[in-house]
Amino acid sequence: MMIKTFFLLLFSVVISAQKIQLVQLTQNIKDKSKSAKSLTIIDDREDPKIGSVSHQNVPFEIQFKDNQMENAVQEWFLSDNKKLGNTDFILLIETLKAYDEPTKKSTIGKFNVKLSSFVKKGDKYYFVSRLSDKFSFQPKYDVHIPKLTANKLSFILSKIINETYSNPTIDVALNENELKNYEEIISKQIKSLNSETLSDGVYPDFISFLKQEPSKEYAVNKNKKGTAIGFINAKNWPVVERLFGYVENGTAFRLTPVGFLEMKKDEKGFFVISSKNALSTQVSEGMIAGSLIGGVVGGAVAGAIDSKDSQSSKMQKIYIDSLTGAYILD
Repeated sequence: MMIKTFFLLLFSVVISAQKIQLVQLTQNIKDKSKSAKSLTIIDDREDPKIGSVSHQNVPFEIQFKDNQMENAVQEWFLSDNKKLGNTDFILLIETLKAYDEPTKKSTIGKFNVKLSSFVKKGDKYYFVSRLSDKFSFQPKYDVHIPKLTANKLSFILSKIINETYSNPTIDVALNENELKNYEEIISKQIKSLNSETLSDGVYPDFISFLKQEPSKEYAVNKNKKGTAIGFINAKNWPVVERLFGYVENGTAFRLTPVGFLEMKKDEKGFFVISSKNALSTQVSEGMIAGSLIGGVVGGAVAGAIDSKDSQSSKMQKIYIDSLTGAYILD
């Protein structure tokens, strides 16, 4: 009996001494348009725990304040939005999982995340944005993996919330019980995915491409060789801002950091043939415009691509998220 009691006490001490890494929600999520009335969390995960990653072989459980994610996000939202509007925003938590992955030499910290956001009108939900990514942290390069994981989660939450304030919705009404299958339901009603032919014209953004509603305000600008080098407006002036792309003779072309790439489609959706490095390169709109006008990829763009590792430089199918237009790089 005394032995059992000893082990129970030892177990309770181990549990109570477990390390915790709190997620600090410090980024700005103020809705500048002052339209936000509420931000509600819908947690669709089977396991409510985020999980643990280790620092110096000691596991740290990633948690929100008081282990209450919804309360922490609500406090964050109300702290940054003193004046409320009339729009109800919803954040759907699909995946939040942190874990250690052993390797031959060490242990890598892994963090997988998938979040989607909606606007609620009455009892209907309308898709706005989605963020899905996988992260790896290596002890050799990353000093404190639990802190990095918590900081990454905070940054991702602020990113999708701020996008939700400003991004347009997809006009497909969903009931709450349909949120689990929102992608399948919405995809069946997207014209660009389900039409046999695409409408010719310039598409300023991805939503206009989904709806197959080209703009009459723009046209494709081509050089003497017939190569597309950008867009022009109704006054025949070059368009500096970055537009999504265009369709010509039923073929879609998307503006990328390396110029216009043809968008093809198979059973998985739209894709381009490129490398992960090329499409993940962070370049400015001005740099892209300058490169296109010159008819070649700008030196700064090419240099940024070449400086990356060769593994991700392989030419391959890069699929496009059917609801957001983002490249699927993982």
